[in-house]
Amino acid sequence: MFLWVIFTFTGLFAIAQSNFSIKGTVKDVNGTSLTGVNVVFQGANIGTITDIDGNYDLTGSLPAGEYNLVFTYVGYVKYESDVTLSAGKFNKSIDVIMMEEALALDEVVVTGSTINAKRRQLGNSITSIKADQLSNSGTANALATLQGRVPGARITQTSGDPAGGININLRGVNSISGSSDPLYVIDGVIVSNSATAVTQTGTPAGEANIGTPRLADINPNDIETINVINGAAAAAVYGSRAANGVVLITTKRGVSGKPKISAGASLVVNQLRKKVYISTYGKQFGFETLRLGNITGISAAQQAANPNVTVQEIIRDGAKANLATNLVDVTRYDYQDHVFHNGIGSDNFINITGGNDKTKYFAGASFMKNGGIVKNTDFSRIALRLNLDQQLTKWATLGFGINTVRSYGKELPNGNVFWSPVNSVNITNNIWDITERDANGNLKAVEPTRVNPLSVIETFDFNQNVNRTISNVKLSIYPIEGLQLDIITGLDAFTQVGTQYIPQYPYSGVAPTFLASGYASVASNTSFQYNTDINLSYNKNFGNLSSNTVVGYNYQNSRVDYQASRGENIAPGFESIAGSPTPLTGYGLSRYWIDGYFGQQTFGFKNQIFLTGAARVDNSSIFSASQRNQLYTKASLSWLVSELGFWKNGNLNKFWNTAKLRASFGEAGGVTAIGPYDRFNLISSVTYIGKNTLVPNTQLAFENIAPERTREIEFGADLGFLKNRLGLGFTYYNQKVFDLLVSKQLAPSEGGTSRLENVGEMENKGIELSLNYDVIKSSNFEWNLYGVYGQNKNVVTKLGSPTVALSTVTGAPAFLIEGEAASVFYGTYFATDADGNTIKNQWGLEQTEKGTAVNYKAGDEIPEGSYVLGGVLYTPKRDANGMPTGVALRKVIGDPNPDFTLSLGSDFRWKKLSFGFLLDGVYGADVFNADKRTRQGVGIGDYSEKELKGELPRGYIHSIYPIEEWRVEDGTFTKIREVSLGYKLPDNLIKGMEDITLTITGRNLYSFDTYDGYDPETNAGGVSDRLRGIDFGNIPIPRSFQFSLKGSF
Repeated sequence: MFLWVIFTFTGLFAIAQSNFSIKGTVKDVNGTSLTGVNVVFQGANIGTITDIDGNYDLTGSLPAGEYNLVFTYVGYVKYESDVTLSAGKFNKSIDVIMMEEALALDEVVVTGSTINAKRRQLGNSITSIKADQLSNSGTANALATLQGRVPGARITQTSGDPAGGININLRGVNSISGSSDPLYVIDGVIVSNSATAVTQTGTPAGEANIGTPRLADINPNDIETINVINGAAAAAVYGSRAANGVVLITTKRGVSGKPKISAGASLVVNQLRKKVYISTYGKQFGFETLRLGNITGISAAQQAANPNVTVQEIIRDGAKANLATNLVDVTRYDYQDHVFHNGIGSDNFINITGGNDKTKYFAGASFMKNGGIVKNTDFSRIALRLNLDQQLTKWATLGFGINTVRSYGKELPNGNVFWSPVNSVNITNNIWDITERDANGNLKAVEPTRVNPLSVIETFDFNQNVNRTISNVKLSIYPIEGLQLDIITGLDAFTQVGTQYIPQYPYSGVAPTFLASGYASVASNTSFQYNTDINLSYNKNFGNLSSNTVVGYNYQNSRVDYQASRGENIAPGFESIAGSPTPLTGYGLSRYWIDGYFGQQTFGFKNQIFLTGAARVDNSSIFSASQRNQLYTKASLSWLVSELGFWKNGNLNKFWNTAKLRASFGEAGGVTAIGPYDRFNLISSVTYIGKNTLVPNTQLAFENIAPERTREIEFGADLGFLKNRLGLGFTYYNQKVFDLLVSKQLAPSEGGTSRLENVGEMENKGIELSLNYDVIKSSNFEWNLYGVYGQNKNVVTKLGSPTVALSTVTGAPAFLIEGEAASVFYGTYFATDADGNTIKNQWGLEQTEKGTAVNYKAGDEIPEGSYVLGGVLYTPKRDANGMPTGVALRKVIGDPNPDFTLSLGSDFRWKKLSFGFLLDGVYGADVFNADKRTRQGVGIGDYSEKELKGELPRGYIHSIYPIEEWRVEDGTFTKIREVSLGYKLPDNLIKGMEDITLTITGRNLYSFDTYDGYDPETNAGGVSDRLRGIDFGNIPIPRSFQFSLKGSF
């Protein structure tokens, strides 16, 4: 009987079992296969993941009955399917479409070289940009793809040069002597984004940093994600290099599955988006060969030689000038038609990925060429990438990555010199036909002292070659559950070589300072930097309490060698420095190391509340032993209020699904303002009586220099509504920057002119907002809306001196002033009456404000109508006629820092058709338009034409020419940054191919602005963070169209 019962129950059990096989494909709403989706029977220990094509095959045996099959994927809404398993053999196909989650709190984001955390654990803001958001940006520059997508970031394209100059400021400027560029890390490798110029070496450019930032070497098609940490919270891992934030780039890696090849090809057309107004009105004052007739008077000799000239006496600043008033006929040309053209380029790539449970690989090759809108300029890049991941044992993996890049740039002078192609347009009277040639085919001269723009385009030869390798090796060991040791070593090595050749002009009269006798140079910049990170982490759960402990060590080493040789008076037949009788050679070496130890502890409670504390101690060879050890700390709190029972189970959860509150405190250091040897007394080599001579540097040593430091508090919230389809982010921050390095001016009796000291202070306060709204998500139609907002208030609170003038060749009065934002324009301005109307003299001409300017001491009386700025007491004065009298006064006439930035974008998809756009705006920033004045002075601008036509009084340009306020314009703009239209062709239209997509993308299509220049998004200072918002001969940002075809097989 007993045996019968056992056999009976055993038989029933066998009959009740289900041997199931469930297969299917998981895709997103765009039809893109999702790799690595977890497919699990809830409550049963049976599951699988999708392969590279999004396919899964779940097989096993369970008791027959009803089950819940759950699909989970980081960043996507969980999908659940009820499945009833019948007894015996059971086969079913379930295809799933998953929707993205707006907040993605369970997404694992990279926060350090080998350190990851779920977004819900973070008490500081972090922005993640994924590959699909970069793919239709219409640019081959990795940093340009971030424009309009990072709250609190001002990302500016400073030039329309084919290589592109991108400058990033996260939460404002953080140094008054060094760069505010964030730290860039690619796959755990700290990489250089230096903008060292190996061309454009002929003349000084002041503090302008006009080289190409080297992240131009990175192919956006290789990028999987970009995580941007705005604030000082990055200090726990990166310490004294993280004061300006961190940009963490993760490249694509292999996944298990059969080999998959993806390829793309595109045609790119770049166009001049907007021409500046160049007058072709066929009149000129005085006589045909009169130069600068709008701003200089007629001499007695000129009047005698041209008896038909009539003049009018004008008085400006007490000086008389006889301006010509008669008009003569001239023929005018628009030189823009000969300088600009449509630049043609392409962007092509091919990738292969695949692997198995043991080995995974990703390999890619790309070629890009970007044709410049200035004739005879382009930039090309060829790159190879290989990422390998190998499972060594059950407890160890080894990863390897290498990216080799070769880029080539064909360049021409880009701003900051009078003979650049663009400046030649602005600074040359356009009454000469620049296409005329002599009997030998040589171009003819134009206005005396000037250079024919076509001479620059046709005969100048500027070239830059870069060879670069970025590589990393990562070993991960996890001997027991929860414990992991990561060791990563990274290398970034590149060599830039630039050559320049300016021939002697085939005509006379060019200004000697324009290198009229010929010029050649060769310069090389070799950068070698590597880092090693050793991180040990341990995760452990104790019931409702979770613990994550990380300790680590980091070592960074950098060496940069720069060498340049240059010479003038190039002999005929030579096109290099070998043709110069007096070549000069210079050499610079920068070498330093930084190492640090850090520890970070995170406690979590019920997966709702997370408290993190961290500390790092840094050492650096840059500083003396007394200042070498620096401590940086961090603390943060994250609280998911919406995980509490009353919220989850109440009515509030029906529309407001997620509420995460966060707060953080962080300290970071800055070393960009100081060179490795700036604390020493240095000597320089100069030429004296034809020989090299050593002279002491005028900057004296200061042994106790310390790093610049940033201390920041941050509060914020991440909110999700409408089943988390609507995500909102808010952040407030207050950042104090102190121990800023300032070049303090010294009395001659101290033996030098300056000394670096930690005396400066600055603060940044602001808010950041983000929006991500999946308005509609279905299999046939999708509509997503996203936006970011940033507002930052910057103030220099202490300088050590009232003002610091910034060196520039553009004429912009850029200053640092205590109590003002960094890099304001501090210059002369229009005189006004009590009602704010400009004061005009007897000829109806506006005047410069004048009065007295005396040094001010705290406590001194400030008379009514006077003001104090930059340590000076200014008092406007009037003469008996009510006209300004005295010396020209100064005030803050402009601020290149914006009031706020705002971007709004949207993506639509209907079946296989997709459309997207991005509007990107900067509001309240001022631009110093040096080119505007130049055009009027030489007689080719709109004001000049109005004066010729009598619409402005004669002498108007002459009177306002020295008034710097006239050159400051509102740089507010809203750009149509991106527009894309795509169509996905049916799979297997071409046998074996899928995801075939045709896309047309437009970039920088239109700018809504009132700026009297090519583009308010510009900077003759290049990527300098001290000189900003200056327009002087810059190549304008082009409007571009990209026609692309992508697919995989």
